[in-house]
Amino acid sequence: MELLIVEDGFKRYQLLVEDTLLNITVQKGVHASLLLTYAGKSDDIKSNIVVEDGASLTLMMKNEGCETSRLQQQTIVKKDASLTLAYCELNEGETWLDANFNLVESGASVKVKSACIVESKKHFKLDCKHESAYTYGLMENYAVVKEGGDYRMEASGIIPKGSFESATHQATRVLTMSEKQKSEVLPVLLIDENDVKASHATTVGQPDENQLYYLQTRGLSRTQALGLLTVGYLMPITELFDDAKLQEELKDEIETKVGLHV
Repeated sequence: MELLIVEDGFKRYQLLVEDTLLNITVQKGVHASLLLTYAGKSDDIKSNIVVEDGASLTLMMKNEGCETSRLQQQTIVKKDASLTLAYCELNEGETWLDANFNLVESGASVKVKSACIVESKKHFKLDCKHESAYTYGLMENYAVVKEGGDYRMEASGIIPKGSFESATHQATRVLTMSEKQKSEVLPVLLIDENDVKASHATTVGQPDENQLYYLQTRGLSRTQALGLLTVGYLMPITELFDDAKLQEELKDEIETKVGLHV
């Protein structure tokens, strides 16, 4: 699939089963939002995204498949351009993601979010590369790992010598719902320049049993109580778009997945 975005606005697309190559280019000065849904499959999906000078793209890639999905992604963000990219993984299938975010000119910025419900295997490798001075990168990852789930998040912020006045930040929050699961978070900062800002934060833990007990005394089932406590981990993904109807659709889907709706 080839998408050349030449005008402002919001669009929805469905990536077809036979599509194994996805190229998205946002022309100079264009400000666009895009919801892209696709079904996981065993073949690799290779994706290239270019955001030209002064442009902005808000993109959600929403996996709705039950099979294995392997996604390789390269992004280039140019001068004074911005990319906001979210990976929405509420599906049951396996996901392997390898993504590189390249901030190639001054003023370039990228914000990455991921929200996962992990019932099988979800392995992510995200690299944010600051190739110029005055660039900004933020990676925020949220996961709820169920019994039998295997979650791995490796996120790297890379600032080489010469990319001064840049900032790279990352945070990962993981809620584990069972002892029979595997969660691994690897935050990496590779900094070769002094005049920068960099940080990482990670939390991994189980639901608070005292809070669960209190909610159950108020008439909720354990499943509903767990859902209420965990839904907050995934809700940030709903804030990506300004469209109220789409926000409500995503909110309802998350609440259903965590057991708040029968």
